Amino acid sequence: MKDMQDTILRVEGRKIAFTDIGDPQGTAVLFFHGAPMSRWNLVDQEERFARAGLRVLSPDRPGYGGSTPVPGRSLTDWARDTSTLADALGIDRFLVAAHSSGGPYGAMVAATLPDRVLGTVILGGVTDFSWEPAWEGYSEHENALMRLPDGDAAREWAVHTFGEDGAGLPRSSAPRPEPDRKLFAEHHVPWLASATKEAFRQGIGGYAQDAWIQSRPWDFDPSAVAAPFLVVHGLEDTVVPIAHSRHTTTLIPGAELRELPDHGHVTVLWELPKLLTELRERPRTRSRPGTGRP
Repeated sequence: MKDMQDTILRVEGRKIAFTDIGDPQGTAVLFFHGAPMSRWNLVDQEERFARAGLRVLSPDRPGYGGSTPVPGRSLTDWARDTSTLADALGIDRFLVAAHSSGGPYGAMVAATLPDRVLGTVILGGVTDFSWEPAWEGYSEHENALMRLPDGDAAREWAVHTFGEDGAGLPRSSAPRPEPDRKLFAEHHVPWLASATKEAFRQGIGGYAQDAWIQSRPWDFDPSAVAAPFLVVHGLEDTVVPIAHSRHTTTLIPGAELRELPDHGHVTVLWELPKLLTELRERPRTRSRPGTGRP
């Protein structure tokens, strides 16, 4: 991991913490982690991204890890942070990848920054919770937090229920998928465990806000996506129901759904170098003016 850069960008009086891994001269990728997770999510794959000619930038969302909390933020506010980070690094256009609770952020950036996004892959991502079936399959505590009236109430509830440091938060409401158990049994993935711990460096507030935002109706037009869009889900995923990926695919014109056998919620991340390489080679489509459609 000697080539990894773990960096802080200071902007408008706050910090955006991010890692910069892979090939420094490679195709830029903005990766949006799940919840609770942090910028270290992909560090175990540093060498694989470098071999694929990919430079992967993974920022902490506000309140996670080293990024300053932003009270009252919305899902679409993340487009500004994404642009700010890319601009600071001199990156004009980039691929987008997102996992789990990062899924809505990936779809939103693809839709709101169509002139910058070359392609997007969503891995085991959650969908728009205005679709009522999206609530099915989530635990009692997750549903309780997400149904609170605002982000402040979500934080207060989370602190009371799980503690300020998040130590009482159940890490999963369902048994770990067999492919994921096999991954952890056969491979030592120390950075993945560290990434989860890092998510709570500032306490549970980042997670509570993120989970609450996740449950809000999407406040952007998904039909505005102009670049290739892959939606990938492990068939043995017990964390995010596969119905989420199937629904997201219906929202994005031209989106392609791939359901991967023998994959769980975590193992799909190891498909990312290959999927991003494929996206990089695809021709980018352009939207017809006024329609948001190819």
